[in-house]
Amino acid sequence: MNARQFKMLAVACIVFAGLFFSMSHVVYGAPSDEKLLLLTRSRAPLPDDANQFRVVQKKVQCDPKQTAIIICDMWNQHWCKGATERVAELAPHINEVASIARDRGVLIIHAPSGTIGAYADHPARKLAQDAPKAANLPADIAKWCNWIDEKEQTVGYPIDHSDGGCDCSPQCKQGSPWRSQIDTIQIRDEDAISDSGVEIWNLLEQRGIKNVILMGVHTNMCVLGRPFGLRNLARAGKNVVLMRDLTDTMYNSRMRPFVSHFTGTDLVVEHVEKYVCPSVTSTAFTGKPAFRFKDDKRPRVVFISAENEYSAAETLPEFAHELQIKYGLYCEILQASIESKGPELHELAGLEALTNADLAVVFARRRSLQPAQMQYLRDYLDAGKPLIGLRTACHAFDTRGSAPRLRRMAQIRS
Repeated sequence: MNARQFKMLAVACIVFAGLFFSMSHVVYGAPSDEKLLLLTRSRAPLPDDANQFRVVQKKVQCDPKQTAIIICDMWNQHWCKGATERVAELAPHINEVASIARDRGVLIIHAPSGTIGAYADHPARKLAQDAPKAANLPADIAKWCNWIDEKEQTVGYPIDHSDGGCDCSPQCKQGSPWRSQIDTIQIRDEDAISDSGVEIWNLLEQRGIKNVILMGVHTNMCVLGRPFGLRNLARAGKNVVLMRDLTDTMYNSRMRPFVSHFTGTDLVVEHVEKYVCPSVTSTAFTGKPAFRFKDDKRPRVVFISAENEYSAAETLPEFAHELQIKYGLYCEILQASIESKGPELHELAGLEALTNADLAVVFARRRSLQPAQMQYLRDYLDAGKPLIGLRTACHAFDTRGSAPRLRRMAQIRS
């Protein structure tokens, strides 16, 4: 082997190693003994203005054995016809996530509130009942939690659901027609069934579960406020997150702020991310783009924010919020690190959102993303879809040789 051949072989090995390293961190469909990798999204107040927020994305690893999914109030029937239809649309996707998570060792807790009597003899019901009383039972875990703290209460909800939230016209008559969880969601013997905050807490403590993912309905009511809901679990110290694409709100679009039903849900999710806990999407389990309701026809804009000189992280969220409220767009902000250096500088997960995007807006400066992530952008552009570049986008991915070595060689090769 001559020097030129050896050099070519060395480059090929480096490229292969770089690609393998980048792909080895993707855990979608990974064996059950591997960690779960969740891409959490929260909103942090700006240092100089506590009323303005920036999007914060973090990769969080969880032990499946220390993780539970709570499926909230996915009833067989709701008093609102529209809500019943959306539950039926959500259910197969929730069942898919639950099935994948269960196979990986995650505990699935079914919480169809007010219908637990229908499962009196089910092994999953007995599993919840038999958990021993926890020594650290939180004082208010048996009660609804209307607000997590005074700050959230002062801000209030971003939508007006005082009419019950039915978006049908005419509005449906309220009642309690639910009798069980919707049959589309499978309940296995190794699962648990409970709508009791005490029972669920006991079960979590018995199994050493620190991480809880909530999905189901309705975000602005039961998912947030139930005894086993986001607020109670967050203030009791659990690492709790909302699966934001597998949820829905009770919101009437004819009420303040007079936006579409689906924008109303997004506003509530933003509220959760600001004041209660982070959110994730079902992509972490399925490897697919986030779920979208069939009637959600809003144009979808994906912002790729990755720079630390012109305050894109501070200004884009407010701009996106205005686009949602005033123009009815769906906006997704993918926010990279705003630090000037460090290993996180060239990380930006979530670009699978481009799969269903109608417009991509890039505000990035000298970042070298993983090949698997860049491929989403290449595929988007190859499809002939529109792109807007802001300010530094002319050198968004030109790192002047400062990219991590293995990734730089992979880029040269590609």
